Amino acid sequence: LRSVSGLGNLEDTLEDSTTPLIYIKHGQIQKLSRRKVQERFLFLFSELLLICKIEGKDRYKCNKKIHVSELRDILDSCDPSLKYPFEVITKKHSFTLGGKDKDDKEGWMQALDRVLKGHEAAIVSTPNRLGVVAPVWIPDNGVSMCMSCERSFTPILRRHHCRACGKVFCYHCSDKKAFLSYDNSVSRVCVSCHSILKSRDGDDDELKTKRGLTVSNFYSEPGPEPPAEGGTTATKGTVQTGNISGNIWVKNKEKDFQKFWCVIKDFSLHFYLASYDGKPKKVVPLVGWTIAEPDEPQYSSEKGSEKVPERLLKVGHKNVDSIYLKFEDDADKERWYEQLSKAAVMES
Repeated sequence: LRSVSGLGNLEDTLEDSTTPLIYIKHGQIQKLSRRKVQERFLFLFSELLLICKIEGKDRYKCNKKIHVSELRDILDSCDPSLKYPFEVITKKHSFTLGGKDKDDKEGWMQALDRVLKGHEAAIVSTPNRLGVVAPVWIPDNGVSMCMSCERSFTPILRRHHCRACGKVFCYHCSDKKAFLSYDNSVSRVCVSCHSILKSRDGDDDELKTKRGLTVSNFYSEPGPEPPAEGGTTATKGTVQTGNISGNIWVKNKEKDFQKFWCVIKDFSLHFYLASYDGKPKKVVPLVGWTIAEPDEPQYSSEKGSEKVPERLLKVGHKNVDSIYLKFEDDADKERWYEQLSKAAVMES
């Protein structure tokens, strides 16, 4: 272990391990928490995954130590908070990581998958994970409304995460309690997950306490998934997508620019307050609209004596106030211009 570059002050942490460790991979990565994106450093060994906070050159503080026996799956992700996201599913704590580029993401996914498949815990897996494996939580800023009743969150109507599926609900839609074997406790769950868990596990407290806590229980083949009223929340929420989607700064009339998750689908431009919202704030049919550069260039700032022009598109229609879209870079602007222009003439 001492020959591995960049271990810094983690050697004492690793020496506590009772199992011989084989080094596999290390590197800096992004981790999506409930409220923000964090810079972290990962060390992967044959029996251990360390998630560390960077404290200086070759100095790391180990925030989380995950034994490979706790890993359950490595999944691709489309969470827009990270450019190259993927999910690490473990029994007690699941989360989303992001590589610095596509190759970095694939390298980490392949390395973690090899470790997972080489461990006995991966020999038999079950898709019936609700309450048995920790869910990946949708970040707070991923939704602006309850994912069940679709009421908008406010300082009074607050967000609550279902501990079974990881989605975000208001108090009224997540006021149930259920036993979750991954946490070995009774925790807050949404109405739909409560219905599924109750139908699957029944009301026998002794049975629910035992479920998932033994090898035979955890790796047993699942029976048919019971239906839930109003749909199931057994899987993570879905990011709104279409022909193209992404975060765009939007301005209408005299209002300041506001950030929206924008999606083009069905020849219309959909504006969502957050990427996981089930209902858009506004929908603009694009057929017959014009897509062009603004009549007059606008500038965001000055670099010395040089003015920096905004990357803007004007979406307009006769007798309707124009909508201005602001983009982060030229490539993003070109992609959106192409898709907006196609939607305006009903070209798929």
